[in-house]
Amino acid sequence: MIKFFRHIRQRLLTENKVNKYLLYALGEIVLVVIGILIALQINNWNEYQKERKSEQLLLAEIRDNLTYDLTDFESNIATLQNKSISSKMMLKALEQNIPYHDSLGYYFSYLSAYPHFSSKRNGYKLLQSKGLDLIMNTNLRNKITDLYEDRYEYLLTFESERISYNKVLLETAMTPYMGNEELPLDVMPESLINKGSNQTLIDIGYFRHIRNYDKLKADLDLQGMIKNVEIWSSALGNRHISTKENALELITLIEQELQK
Repeated sequence: MIKFFRHIRQRLLTENKVNKYLLYALGEIVLVVIGILIALQINNWNEYQKERKSEQLLLAEIRDNLTYDLTDFESNIATLQNKSISSKMMLKALEQNIPYHDSLGYYFSYLSAYPHFSSKRNGYKLLQSKGLDLIMNTNLRNKITDLYEDRYEYLLTFESERISYNKVLLETAMTPYMGNEELPLDVMPESLINKGSNQTLIDIGYFRHIRNYDKLKADLDLQGMIKNVEIWSSALGNRHISTKENALELITLIEQELQK
């Protein structure tokens, strides 16, 4: 093809047909430009397809990460519900001067249990490294960044503050009343049995009987802390539930995007 065009140019020059030669040369330039533009379009289309494939893979990984997070949410919500139930039952027992029974040991032990939200962020970290603009759907991109950068971070900060309270104040105040004897399973309150799995805590011998119960009933400072456990467990539990709903909404949006 190149030899063919060269032959035409040489013939026009030999015949001294300058005008035709210039017109031909211009046409040849136009053809070259068109060829370059077509090549660029093909290259851009190929790059676009690669980016869309990469976007699909990242969205699928983020979806899978969020699905993993849902399991963690369920476990944490159950723990916080048990803490709320336990604090209410302990306050009732102490305020109404209810005699000691081993089921109270389960409630008392649960006061110091605390969830640790642990999200999987492999997909989001990879998205950050590649650039957030890889997600073409602006609404979806904003929802992803909002969940990871705002809602998850707020939840973790809230949770960290409660854990610090547990470690520094509550557990110290509870230590004089924590017995060494593990509690039998047959006295576990049904209200706790039906709220998620307690097997991990059972396996490590977490539930112990209460010692110095009469002294505990007179410890007003600790009772005030137990009331705080009730308030903040409910508040943090609601935050977990709200954030879980945000994650579910994002999973739905991602599924819709992947089906396009």
